[in-house]
Amino acid sequence: MQLLRRRSQRKGGAFGDKVVFVLGIRAEYTEAERAAINHYRLGGEVIYNSQAARKHLEAAERHIDGSGRGLLKGLGSIALANMNLNVTMASLQQGHAIECKDLGELLECEDALLTACKNIKGYLEAAATFDGREIVVDLDEQAAA
Repeated sequence: MQLLRRRSQRKGGAFGDKVVFVLGIRAEYTEAERAAINHYRLGGEVIYNSQAARKHLEAAERHIDGSGRGLLKGLGSIALANMNLNVTMASLQQGHAIECKDLGELLECEDALLTACKNIKGYLEAAATFDGREIVVDLDEQAAA
């Protein structure tokens, strides 16, 4: 897996006096990784939600209380969350252009995506070992380490 990223900036705001930081990010999966993602049906797995999306998802959890009104409010919050940035394993392969007014938020997003991709890589490597092979673990060696 390779993660391709491009950092840039542009002028924004009503008067064009604000800096908007832009991160273009896209994953390139190997053929084996794509096959595993399809086999385990991981394409729809969310690997990153923007801060705004997380706030709406948290609100949805608070609203859903079993009542009809709570359910409607919760569904509204979920709809708002879906209108914000949500990155899935499949959508990352298509690529995203992430824009933030705050450099810290953009760097946090970039770090979260890098960590998520490392975790995906480890997950897929672990999944590949479930092929019937026998692995010997020497517990005496692990205790010494």
